[in-house]
Amino acid sequence: MSEHVEGKQVDGYHCYLKEPHRPPSRGGNTRALHQHVLEIEDAKYSFLALGSQKWVFKTDRVSFEYERKGPYRNIVKSSIETVDKNGRAVVRGNRDLKTQLRTTPSRLPASRREQRD
Repeated sequence: MSEHVEGKQVDGYHCYLKEPHRPPSRGGNTRALHQHVLEIEDAKYSFLALGSQKWVFKTDRVSFEYERKGPYRNIVKSSIETVDKNGRAVVRGNRDLKTQLRTTPSRLPASRREQRD
């Protein structure tokens, strides 16, 4: 059962990396999975998406559906609708999908022998 948030302004926006960090020389974290957390009226809502680009700015109004799983409020990504300060609908953030998640951390940029020393 999903609930709905309609036309609210965001009080806080945070983004956290969920996959192992990768240095820029190995491709960086641009396409890594991040957890996006929206704070609206002392409640926190979250969803997982690629990249750390913001989906909602502080001056925007946002509407979305979410599902409660215990103490968590998980946003249904496909339902996010953002309206900017001028009243126009905008699409922000990286809305692509990723077939395989990063599981192993990248190794140090040195030879195995140097790592043992």
